[in-house]
Amino acid sequence: MRVNVIAAGSRGDVQPMVALGVGLQRAGHTVTICAGDDFEPLVTSHGVGFVPAGLRIDELIASELGVAWLGESSRSPWHELAAMRRLVESTVEGYAGAWVPLVGSADLWVSGFLTVHAVDAMVAVGGGRHVTTEFAPMRPTREGWAGLQPPLPRRSSVANRVAGQALLRTVASVIAVAGDEARVEMGLPRTGRRGVLDAVRRTPALLAASPTVVPPAPDWEGNPAVTGYWFLDDDPGFVPDARLVSWLGEERTAYVGFGSMSTREARPLGELVARAARAAGVRVVLHSGSAGLESHDHEWVQAVGAVPHGWLFPRVSGAVHHGGAGTTAAALRAGVPQAVVAHIGDQPFWGRRVWELGVGARPVRRHALSVEWLTEVLRGFARGEGAERARLVGNGIRREDGVGRAVELLTTCVA
Repeated sequence: MRVNVIAAGSRGDVQPMVALGVGLQRAGHTVTICAGDDFEPLVTSHGVGFVPAGLRIDELIASELGVAWLGESSRSPWHELAAMRRLVESTVEGYAGAWVPLVGSADLWVSGFLTVHAVDAMVAVGGGRHVTTEFAPMRPTREGWAGLQPPLPRRSSVANRVAGQALLRTVASVIAVAGDEARVEMGLPRTGRRGVLDAVRRTPALLAASPTVVPPAPDWEGNPAVTGYWFLDDDPGFVPDARLVSWLGEERTAYVGFGSMSTREARPLGELVARAARAAGVRVVLHSGSAGLESHDHEWVQAVGAVPHGWLFPRVSGAVHHGGAGTTAAALRAGVPQAVVAHIGDQPFWGRRVWELGVGARPVRRHALSVEWLTEVLRGFARGEGAERARLVGNGIRREDGVGRAVELLTTCVA
């Protein structure tokens, strides 16, 4: 079976697709992933075919549009949506130019949620089956635990479903821009938000999350199917820096990092982390990430570049992060407490679920991050708060085979 995977977005959107691609190839299928040009090494190093999207995501993240969305949207959902729309509009020609030539080249198409509209049209023109993937629950539901922004998160209520429908319509109006550009290139009319919603309704979906963390909502009626997380094995050739190994070996250390979230405040943010580490008496591994975070306090903070979470997280007392789906999943699998500083999108949801599950501290939004909050979180890590619950959840997640379950469902889909 020929499988094309359309993976728009940052590493958190691409890496689980690579894990899925590896699983499909092990099952005997031929897989090609279309993603940002800078992800070619990640994809091809795992033996999966690659098609460049014609733009670099790292450059987009560092751009004015990227910083405005990722680093400056946490105060206002309306600012976030407007910034996201501007960013999407800046990429549509590049993405559509890469996607449209692939029409007719696969038996199965796997889209992300951001590309469900475009791939729906490509399948209508060139054939094949289509399954979309979600890395956070996007379907409306009565159940607070499974709603992205439910007004009653601890209850089952029609109000939660109504809120979910409103959120889906709002997001659809933003992601329709890319799908409509692809439709125009294929000679089809624009369909706007309605086309996105129609594509979502008729397309089977896989939710790449643990059912322990997101139990399937009854009113989803099996769509999406909750498979478990899609973890990509760490690079077997990874060799950690000797200074980092020494730093981690001396005493239990916490992790702080915000992944691909860019910012104009890298220096003050690094200083905030250092002040909290010193006040808490807890040393910190600070991931520089897309923001370029660093600290001059080398007694309490060790700045690092890219280090595989699968190697690092089991070696720390706890992880403070932005709440990306992949980072949250990695901390859950490692069985360590965590705390989320949510910037955009689904990150508040993951922060809330971490807290509700008892494996982490109450989350904050990026604009509300303070030395006081971070100091108390680090002290909680040192006291072992949430550690036993995190260990139990981690044991369960490590027993799941999300990729295997997804491959099984995808194979059934095209049988």
